[in-house]
Amino acid sequence: MSEFTGAILLPLIGAALHPFLGVFIQRCSRGGLGLTLIVAVSNLITAAIFAAYLKPQGGWMLQGKDWLAVLNGILFFMGQWFSARSLKGGDLAVHSSAMGVKLIIVATLATAVGLETSRPFLIPAAIMACVSVYMVAGGTLAGWREHGSTVGFTLLACVFFGINDFMTGWQAHHIGGPRWLVILFATGGALSLGLLSFRIPQVKALAHSGNVKWFLLAAGVTLGVQALIVNIAFSEFRQPTLSNVAYSTRGVMAVIFLWCLGQRKTGGLFAKQIAGAVLMVMALILALQK
Repeated sequence: MSEFTGAILLPLIGAALHPFLGVFIQRCSRGGLGLTLIVAVSNLITAAIFAAYLKPQGGWMLQGKDWLAVLNGILFFMGQWFSARSLKGGDLAVHSSAMGVKLIIVATLATAVGLETSRPFLIPAAIMACVSVYMVAGGTLAGWREHGSTVGFTLLACVFFGINDFMTGWQAHHIGGPRWLVILFATGGALSLGLLSFRIPQVKALAHSGNVKWFLLAAGVTLGVQALIVNIAFSEFRQPTLSNVAYSTRGVMAVIFLWCLGQRKTGGLFAKQIAGAVLMVMALILALQK
């Protein structure tokens, strides 16, 4: 697989799946499922998908840098927790518009260790993509000020997710990408089991939840496939900033998805989304320069 296919196209495919994941999660929420339950069950399905597809070598005895993969699993889980916390009672546009900060974190860390030295414009591209995410999500400074706690929790999520992506690109090759990723998501699955142990009645109620349980299954499978595609790009092609810029187009993908359903925004927000989409294309072009 070429660099373009791996580092760019795989994250773009992952981004294209994002609107469908959002629809499934929305249907689960409308059916009365809490976000914590949705994330926990989805994490278990994701861990199973990774183990079944990647089939890593070496068994389950952890040693050496295996423990870095465990740490990365904890970081990813913490990112999910803070992201979910920011959405509880918060504003979705504020949360989504702040998530672009992760790009700058990944770019800064990757540049600091010389991971992507062949591409001199990654940090400017990451900043442009961050601004694009803000614009496409419909973020406003007034909204950020009004929902300060949402911004704070989202920025904490960005720190954990950003370090996770960077570490996968930087360290996974030492023990092999498949082993790293399976350990990473098995850790998240184990922590999710801990969460579900406090929600046994809710888990049992899933059997009688009608179509909601199928939307939960769909959300888990979509999240698992999306995570698999994107993290293979991070671990195998070791360009986490470039891949993150490509993956950050998921907001643009979501807007296009809504447009196709006839739910296009109007007025100033529509113009901002168009400008944000153009800026994202420019960021991708800049990130590809050598």
